[in-house]
Amino acid sequence: MEETKTAPKVAVIMPAYNARATVEAAAESVLGQSFRDLELLVVDDGSTDGTGALLDRLAEKDGRLRPLRVENGGPALARNRGLEALKPGTEYVLFIDADDALAPDAVAYALAGAEGADLVFFGYTILDARGGRRDYGEPEQSLGPADLGEAFPRLYKANLLNQVWAKLFRAELLRGADGIRFQDYRWGEDRLFIFDCLERSAKVRVLPESKYCYVMRPGESLITKYYGKKFQVCLEADRRAEALAERFGAGEAPALRYMFAKSVFSCLTTLYSPSCPLTGREKRAFARQVMREERVRRRCREAGSGLPTAVLCAVLRAGSPGLTLAAFRLVALAGELSPRLFMALKHRK
Repeated sequence: MEETKTAPKVAVIMPAYNARATVEAAAESVLGQSFRDLELLVVDDGSTDGTGALLDRLAEKDGRLRPLRVENGGPALARNRGLEALKPGTEYVLFIDADDALAPDAVAYALAGAEGADLVFFGYTILDARGGRRDYGEPEQSLGPADLGEAFPRLYKANLLNQVWAKLFRAELLRGADGIRFQDYRWGEDRLFIFDCLERSAKVRVLPESKYCYVMRPGESLITKYYGKKFQVCLEADRRAEALAERFGAGEAPALRYMFAKSVFSCLTTLYSPSCPLTGREKRAFARQVMREERVRRRCREAGSGLPTAVLCAVLRAGSPGLTLAAFRLVALAGELSPRLFMALKHRK
């Protein structure tokens, strides 16, 4: 049995909530890496399905797996617990979700391309339950602060800044009292975390190959679950994106307006998720709130990126809650009837 008594070069942090059916395969994808000097911190987020007992058994087989337990508080707080548990001397950190997988050489690939970077992006794949596959990645590049003005909007629109996984972080960026932490949200916290890291990074590397696999399970909807603070997070993320664009010299980049518009669209589409508890009257009130928000009126005026975006922005500008709700009910219906088309529109660049 391999053990990690001293600090590993790489720590991989995995939040797990009621993940008994998938966590073993996800853990094996980490522990089976060609690069061996790593530790897997699995944070059991108050599971009630036997996840904790399974993690204990896996840890007995491979001492590089270290189970941690917290009361249920969501993935953001679970990841923060993993960051607090890093062993002094750990050099790099990766994140993985408990139902996903790393390619066998993912860690070695990221380390080989790091070249002293604070933050490394690499490609990823989304597999849907019907066998559909979409790959995401950008050409290899090395970016300093002077390069991020051009790169930041492009990477954002390429869907590389929305997830905390498929990235390698220098541990010193995250460690200590002044280290970066996840905000206590259940949607969008990854994006805010990445923005904080970009702001502090002296060098960013982008690697092209897909080494992370995000797996959509049968029955999992393409429409994000309803979350009451989602619109609040959208506004906060766009304020941060605007501030970063100004800092990097990107100006009023159309790509950033487009990404904000997509987030607003997602807020309205989730009103038709089965998880949404709002009444019809409450949905109308929410639609009215979104349409009256100054940032929405200003930033979604010329979001660009094709006819579907332009049409939905025009619907928002029309100022009719009924029309807006009807339009986004159709968007949600498209997600149910044509998942691949919906995925293509949702993740278009």
